[in-house]
Amino acid sequence: MAVTMTAPAQRERDGAYARLEERILARDQVGASQVFYDLIKAGRPVDELVRETVAIHAPYTHMPFHQRLDSGDVRFVNNDHCLLSMRAALQLKKLVADEHAFLPMAQTIWYIPTGLDPWNQLLGHAPGHYNRVYNMEFTGAPMRPVAHWADRPATPSSAPLQERLDNWLTLIMRCQVEEAYGAFLQLMENPSEREQVLAQLMFAGLIDVQDRTVFRLSFTTGHRSYRARATIELAETVGWENAHDVLYAGVMDLGVGPHWYSMYEMACTYSRVVLQGQDVEMRHKNK
Repeated sequence: MAVTMTAPAQRERDGAYARLEERILARDQVGASQVFYDLIKAGRPVDELVRETVAIHAPYTHMPFHQRLDSGDVRFVNNDHCLLSMRAALQLKKLVADEHAFLPMAQTIWYIPTGLDPWNQLLGHAPGHYNRVYNMEFTGAPMRPVAHWADRPATPSSAPLQERLDNWLTLIMRCQVEEAYGAFLQLMENPSEREQVLAQLMFAGLIDVQDRTVFRLSFTTGHRSYRARATIELAETVGWENAHDVLYAGVMDLGVGPHWYSMYEMACTYSRVVLQGQDVEMRHKNK
């Protein structure tokens, strides 16, 4: 049975969340926080708060690429703080007293206006987190955050599941972002295949991590695997039938380059040469 995931264009945003969106896109931390406090006082449910907040920032936290060359300097451009912060807020909510339960999520809301469109932050076109990281001064009115990758529908396919999983991972490695996203949405249409699809999502994130060598600053530190995990947990929070915005926020970025698989390649080679390909068997035999 296919599952329809509601896209943001298919529903009218609640008035309170429209105000939250307005304040976030205006990069108004104080104003966005005040709207959020009002939502909490009104007793809005957690899954709704998560769904609507992710829907607001989802179009504006994607990158056209994760690496820049600015005046010859290599800079790695990350982008998952908004999504990862919401996932962490839900985990922290379980660990604090009831009267403090929404403080972690309030911190997420405070951060989000500074996390929009890091690409243009590094160009000096907008204020935010990356201005502070690189000690850049911003003056003037900020430009509206840019959606570097537009949402799109699923790509139809009748191929066997494993073939579609392999095709999606190939599109990821080739940095064919939009094609990979459309393929993933199609993979998610059958709930009975969801576990295998999510395993492939986590795999794509886990293998894209590099070793850290001296003076090397352009690398991923596992952020894709964190992003994949956050995507899965937040989608489970809002319910898979309402998870389209979460997938848009988290899945599309898996295809954005550059990609390196040096650590994963080393692990595969070690398994083949040193362990004689018996890594899985040894795990089952290990006492």
